[in-house]
Amino acid sequence: MRTKKVIVPIEISARHIHISRKDLDTLFGKGYELTPFKPLSQTQQYAAEETVQVETLASRGKPTEERFTFGKAPNRNTVRILGPVRPHTQLEISLTDAINLGIKPQLHVSGDIKGTNQKLVIIGPKGEFILMHGVIVPIRHIHASDKDAKKYGLKDRQTVTVKTAGLRPLIFANVIIRVHETFRWNMHIDVDEANAAGIAMGAKGEVIISKHDSHF
Repeated sequence: MRTKKVIVPIEISARHIHISRKDLDTLFGKGYELTPFKPLSQTQQYAAEETVQVETLASRGKPTEERFTFGKAPNRNTVRILGPVRPHTQLEISLTDAINLGIKPQLHVSGDIKGTNQKLVIIGPKGEFILMHGVIVPIRHIHASDKDAKKYGLKDRQTVTVKTAGLRPLIFANVIIRVHETFRWNMHIDVDEANAAGIAMGAKGEVIISKHDSHF
């Protein structure tokens, strides 16, 4: 049974990496600080000017033309860092990216890397390392502040349904609500999901909140 409907802005997340202090030192040099490039919708979060290269274990060391890329161009294995630094390094990719990489990462809530075991090489200007844990396909989710959650009767880790409009309308089930006092009301989906729905940045979705929604 439907009980409430609200509208949420939809943001599309391309592949990106969150980096730990230790790994940032390895990639860019000890004590290196990220350079903010563009603020993100969530408070104090930003896209950094710095990027890293991602390669598979099999492609590392091969001639440039034989190395892994996400696209046809040789430099398409570049991934942007999102700041600030995190407790653990986490690479967020789409299922299409995973297929191209030849790996099978788990579907996870962003920030939860427990049990992840797909390995990739992360390369910076000063060094590189093998990411042993932290490669995920992020579960679609909605950021909500405490005020938003109270307003709409939502709880952290609750799941809702979001309906999109347009030429290719879709219903996204099992959208996880993430609640924090600093969050701003936004839904995050990846490029695969956006393409399937035929939507671009600036789109909006209708949130359908049911008494029968579960918790993740």
